[in-house]
Amino acid sequence: MDDSVLRRTLAIAVDAIICVDAEQRIIFFNDGASAVFGYAPTDVMGKPLAMLLPERFRQAHGHHMARFAGSSDAARRMGERSEISGLRKDGTEFPAEASIAHIRTEQGLVFAVVLRDVTERRRFEIENSELVRDLRGAVAARDDMLSIVSHDLRNPVNAVKMLAAAILRTGDAAPLPGEVGQHADVMLQAAKQMDALIQDLLDVSKLESGRMSMSPRPIAITEILDEATEMLRPGAEQAGVEIRRAAQPRLPSVDVDPDRIVQVLSNLIGNAIKYTPRGGHVTISAEPIDDFLQVTVADTGVGIPEQELPRVFDRFWQSKRTNRSGAGLGLTIARGMVRAHGGRIWIESETGKGTQVHFTVPRAARPTRANRE
Repeated sequence: MDDSVLRRTLAIAVDAIICVDAEQRIIFFNDGASAVFGYAPTDVMGKPLAMLLPERFRQAHGHHMARFAGSSDAARRMGERSEISGLRKDGTEFPAEASIAHIRTEQGLVFAVVLRDVTERRRFEIENSELVRDLRGAVAARDDMLSIVSHDLRNPVNAVKMLAAAILRTGDAAPLPGEVGQHADVMLQAAKQMDALIQDLLDVSKLESGRMSMSPRPIAITEILDEATEMLRPGAEQAGVEIRRAAQPRLPSVDVDPDRIVQVLSNLIGNAIKYTPRGGHVTISAEPIDDFLQVTVADTGVGIPEQELPRVFDRFWQSKRTNRSGAGLGLTIARGMVRAHGGRIWIESETGKGTQVHFTVPRAARPTRANRE
């Protein structure tokens, strides 16, 4: 290749490309260097490279160049050297990264420097770090507010629950006048629903901040399935939905926090019952897959439209098919708890053909007594 072609190519490069001789005097200064430093090539040719550095770095830079000239390294690339500072013609300093190579030619030693102005990147990093700090502060403030509000809300909610329950117990001894019993029952159910919403908000906050406590231990998965199933069975019977179990016999034990996984299953089974019409059924199954155990909750309900599937785990999101009861946090919480155990959760569904929610949890290293029997 003609030297003039190579020289012109280097001249128009965006990065600053500078060559200096053994005395560190500038012998090449491309267009990129002019744009970065503000000098025309004629302003700097033959002058010391030190003029492009803040004065406080010039002596140390000279020593670095001398050591590099005598080293066995032919080049030092960007990322291998610490960030440096450059000095523009107008006296302003700027952060930069540079690669440097020493080349022995017939005319003597030549140092070639490729320098990149990283002012914009540094500004972005600072703005980004400030944004992260502000976001962390906002999340902390939100969590504090949730904690305070939840505590203050729970006191009156618990009072309503206790009073409504007391009224209903009075009805066991003697008939309550008019519709008092019915109204008290509505009050009790509404208070329970509010209590559940408060707990959901607290759970989401803890999961997002990493403060959700987990106490995993080896346990037979059948114990967890039994507890969750029996907890939801009365609601299923009231809705006219049958709960079925299709778990394989002698399943491996799992290493989980039982209370958290029961909560996951309660959310999933509760959703399945809600969206399954009377006469339908919900099937809970489990099977070992490699180092995990996969649990599936399948229903014969209305299904989820394909366009809604990517959003089902979003906070506060609710399907158009829902009656808008609840805060739309159940699946968000379920996903957070499954992930906290090192598992994953996903949904398969088709409108009119039901929904299958699958999640995995780690198998225990040793079988539990219930699984050995």
